[in-house]
Amino acid sequence: MPLITIHTSSENQNNSLSPVLLDELRNFVAKELSCNSMELNLNEISVRVITSSLSKTIADIEIVIIAHSYHERVQNQDKICLSIKKFIEDRCAPFTVYVWLQLSELGHSA
Repeated sequence: MPLITIHTSSENQNNSLSPVLLDELRNFVAKELSCNSMELNLNEISVRVITSSLSKTIADIEIVIIAHSYHERVQNQDKICLSIKKFIEDRCAPFTVYVWLQLSELGHSA
C-alpha cells in the first residue's frame, strides 16, 4: 500500500491541496504505480499532509511517495516522478513542486 506524504510550509500551500485534489492525486498515483502484475486503485493509496512552521525546502510543496519496488516502477521512476510533479504543479500554481519516489524491497502492512 503506497503512502504519499506531502510537506508544505504555509496555509496558502495547504489550501491549494483540497480534499477533492487529494482524491484526484490518489487516483493519479494509483494509475502511475500500477504494474502488469498489480493494478492499484485510489483506496489503496494513503495521503498525509504535513505542514512545518520552520523549514528549509527545495520546493514549496515536497512530495515523498513510498511504495514497493516492482521492476516496472524502477524502469519508469523518472517518468513517474515527473508526471506527478506536473499533475500537482498544474493544479497548485504558482507553487513549485518536487517529488521523491522511494521504492523499497520489503514492506508489511496489517
